[in-house]
Amino acid sequence: MVASFLLALREGLEAALIVGLTIGVLMKMNRRQQLPVVWAGVGAATAVSVIAALILHWVGAELEGAAEQIFEGVTMFLA
Repeated sequence: MVASFLLALREGLEAALIVGLTIGVLMKMNRRQQLPVVWAGVGAATAVSVIAALILHWVGAELEGAAEQIFEGVTMFLA
């Protein structure tokens, strides 16, 4: 549980760093009109991530036995 939390925290900090750098570069280039596009991308990425998590959780809950173990192994490998 702690390992999953730390992994999610690290990934969130990485994403925040990338978004922050992107916004910083746009502001330095005086391209503030592009900021809504960045925030739209952040929102879209968040929505896709939540939807994918819900789908994977639903699929994982429906499986039993060996199929469940294979599903967990594949998702851990892909993550």
